[in-house]
Amino acid sequence: MNEELKRKAYLQASRLKNEGLDNDVIYARLEKQGIPADLIKQVLMNLTVQKIIDVNDAQKPFFNLALLKIGIGVLLAIISMVILPGQVILPIGLIAGGIITAVIKRPR
Repeated sequence: MNEELKRKAYLQASRLKNEGLDNDVIYARLEKQGIPADLIKQVLMNLTVQKIIDVNDAQKPFFNLALLKIGIGVLLAIISMVILPGQVILPIGLIAGGIITAVIKRPR
């Protein structure tokens, strides 16, 4: 296929996708511009896969930070169990605090 046609299809589909249009609407608009159906399907598939990859990449730092916060809560709970063996509420509170902090700071 012509590289210029591919570039045009990707640019147009990307612009329409960023506007929030559905794949069916994008398909119809690209088809109206004379772009072949198999190229449109390929473009829409690639844009959808790229969007999924971008969302997963955006969530990775949150999960790493959440695990770190929960780990710090567990570490402090273990230390408090060694220092104050009779206290049960404090370690549970530290672990719960780590979990709650991770949940509150999660991206929306």
